[in-house]
Amino acid sequence: MTTENSNRMYESEEVTEIIGAHCSLLVPYKGYTEGTVVGDYGNKIVVRLSNGKEIAEYRDEVIIYD
Repeated sequence: MTTENSNRMYESEEVTEIIGAHCSLLVPYKGYTEGTVVGDYGNKIVVRLSNGKEIAEYRDEVIIYD
């Protein structure tokens, strides 16, 4: 059931101006906080961290820089 819900989140990617923007996580992921927005799915965004790992985070848990 979790896999099905996860797949649904990625079905509705939006093309927005935040794609490619630099960002910081409010809560570090394994010591990493800096990254780039690579996907926008409404209330969640996909961040590629400086170590190359991509993670999905809620929009309000990420600071997006202009």
